[in-house]
Amino acid sequence: MIAPWPVPYSDETLYSWIARYRTRMRHPSIQSLMEDLFGSPSTAVSTDYGYGIEHFAAKLKPCLALSQVDLVNNHTLFPIYAPFLQPQQARNLLKVIEKGLAKCRRPPLNPRRDSVTVPEFLRFCPECAMEERTMYGECYWHRLHQVPGIEVCARHEVWLESTSAPTRSLGAWHTFSLAQDTVPTAESRSLSAHEPGRSLLLQLVHDAEWLLQQPSLSVDHSALWKRYRFLLREQGLSSYRGKVSIGKLLARIHQTIPMAMLSRNEGTSGRLTSGRGLLSLLRKPRGGLPPLYHLLMIQLLGTTAEDFFHMPPEPEAFGIGPWPCLNPIAPHYRTPVVTKCSIDVQKDGARPVATFSCDCGFQYVRVGPDWGPLAQYSYTRVAQYGALWDGKFKRLWSTAELTLQFISQEVGIAEKNLSLHAARLKLPVWRREHGRAATPGRKRTWRGRPERPAGASLALARESWITLCHLTPLSGSELREERRLYHWLFRHDHAWLIAQPRRPRIPRLAGSHTRVDWIERDQFLVHVLERQPLLPALSGHHRISINKLIRQSGYRHLIQPNLHRLPATRATLNRIVTSHMPED
Repeated sequence: MIAPWPVPYSDETLYSWIARYRTRMRHPSIQSLMEDLFGSPSTAVSTDYGYGIEHFAAKLKPCLALSQVDLVNNHTLFPIYAPFLQPQQARNLLKVIEKGLAKCRRPPLNPRRDSVTVPEFLRFCPECAMEERTMYGECYWHRLHQVPGIEVCARHEVWLESTSAPTRSLGAWHTFSLAQDTVPTAESRSLSAHEPGRSLLLQLVHDAEWLLQQPSLSVDHSALWKRYRFLLREQGLSSYRGKVSIGKLLARIHQTIPMAMLSRNEGTSGRLTSGRGLLSLLRKPRGGLPPLYHLLMIQLLGTTAEDFFHMPPEPEAFGIGPWPCLNPIAPHYRTPVVTKCSIDVQKDGARPVATFSCDCGFQYVRVGPDWGPLAQYSYTRVAQYGALWDGKFKRLWSTAELTLQFISQEVGIAEKNLSLHAARLKLPVWRREHGRAATPGRKRTWRGRPERPAGASLALARESWITLCHLTPLSGSELREERRLYHWLFRHDHAWLIAQPRRPRIPRLAGSHTRVDWIERDQFLVHVLERQPLLPALSGHHRISINKLIRQSGYRHLIQPNLHRLPATRATLNRIVTSHMPED
């Protein structure tokens, strides 16, 4: 049994807890302390983990009802590493922590890939320390403040400060630094509202805090990889066959994450600033990567750690339901109410095929995977229309005054397929009008042209036409009315319109539209070409072309399209080009 043991605080590290115990009990040496707590004088306790916790929990049990699972999950950084390790790696690490089988100070990550800077000294939040000293009479080391990559306190929105207490274990010569004696009374540095990447820094803290509160979160690397691929497709950074647009992704990385933040946390490898570290998450899983890589990628793809880990292990190729109903006559049209979705694979095994069934009876099929979020509002074919759609089609089809175009617009299918559905529903099929609306004034003949309107309409149109023909000049509205009447009479009273005299045209004023005097223009352009100086680029030993001379003259729009009408200009151009040919 261990004599009076202090009650651990919320989010306190095991290191801080033992430091407070050692100060209270005044152990003469670190060896006797380790022998007393862990049964071995050579046990190492770092700011991340403590090894041999099983022995420690057994001796602690008479004093405090804390199991070894509670100690690992609530007072070490194991919960933030476990989700990003292979399940077998996580179990091995947990076994090491509980049994004390090795003296590893870091989780079993590949050293070549662990390119995140680990803080050399313990860190603290000045505001948190001030509140704890007021509330408890002492402050302590927080787990969240020691997570690599966390630089701010999201609760108070201030920067974390470093102390003189080292984070690395020094074995038997290590002195447990008490936060109450080590943390100075310092002014906090507020996180500016204009700090680059401010929201990113705060969200990193929220995600890390959420992970620390998940005691049994273990995910296979293949599931993480599939979730990343799914989010990349949703963000338009990958094709639905798995090809990642590396250029777009690197541009997103450098636009979203400040370069200064990447430089502070990448160590000496340069994998974060170059983007190679985050891109390594998209390859086939072969080992663990630092949690900061995953947290940055999760934010980069527009989600949070909580939402990311609550996604299904294998995201659907058709998104996450409910899906919209695409029955055009249903009151819930395009509303996400469909919860039934059955997915099959094409016979050749190439692409998935989903069948969506709504409670209204409408069933539609879509071949996937979806090309984007808007793909859910389309379908490849309709498997079943349902009683609601069939009932409305029967009512519309039974109304003889309605045209095929009107029925087509109401039920949402093409005109050419209406007769097929009528036959399917065993309805009589007859010739029906083709038009926008079936009104008495718009009856059509078998040739598809309107019949001649009533005599009153013809008389009114003829009278208006005769009136307009005697008005000169016409205003803009009168010209538009004349054009409309002409087309109407041409269609409905063609013989009468042709027999009418045309409205006299307004004679043009003399000189208002004269022809071009090409002889005069030819002489003017010759004068321009002869008097213009040659540019340096056109003189010397450089060859002169006709096109260069025309562009230099400034009258290209007059010369080039009309060179066949300007013989003197053409001759002048040839003479200048010939006289300035470079000598061999």
